[in-house]
Amino acid sequence: MHRHTRRTVITALLASSFALSGAVALAPSAGAAVPTASCTVTPNANGTSVTIKGEGFTAPRNLNDGESTVPLNVDASGNFQVTRFQKNVDYTVLAVKEDQNFTFVNCKVVKADDSTGTTTGNNKMDYKRGFGDGYRAGRSTGQKSCDQTPTPDKSGQQHSDTYWKGWQSGADAGFKKTCNSHNGG
Repeated sequence: MHRHTRRTVITALLASSFALSGAVALAPSAGAAVPTASCTVTPNANGTSVTIKGEGFTAPRNLNDGESTVPLNVDASGNFQVTRFQKNVDYTVLAVKEDQNFTFVNCKVVKADDSTGTTTGNNKMDYKRGFGDGYRAGRSTGQKSCDQTPTPDKSGQQHSDTYWKGWQSGADAGFKKTCNSHNGG
């Protein structure tokens, strides 16, 4: 009886010791800040370039735009800033070493002021959305009559200049496609 009780007590103490040491090892220390890394992409107002900023990274890091990967110059504070003269807004910051925190961080697009004073988050997406809406309107106008080109009704609609440029390009394309097919062209 004495032997059985002692084994039970020792087994229970060992089990609780392992459980507690694992919990202590996994628990963050009180008051410790959780490190974070972030990356933003800000298109310029006319859509010809983007500024990519990051903070909270350890060097070395790479920047991937979906087509190429280039090294980043991360400073001692963990920050970087790069300007790229392209319209792409899809960027990812990649770790170079396997043991680095934040193996990959997708950059978030933030809004940039356009020339009208309104804000647009992603010029490329605004243009595409406008083009699609305009294309449908151009096709619809062309199906009714090929004598009058489509014009946007901007009353009561809040869209960026980029959206309206896309709308006009899409409307022209949809109108030409419909009218050319009606006229045997």
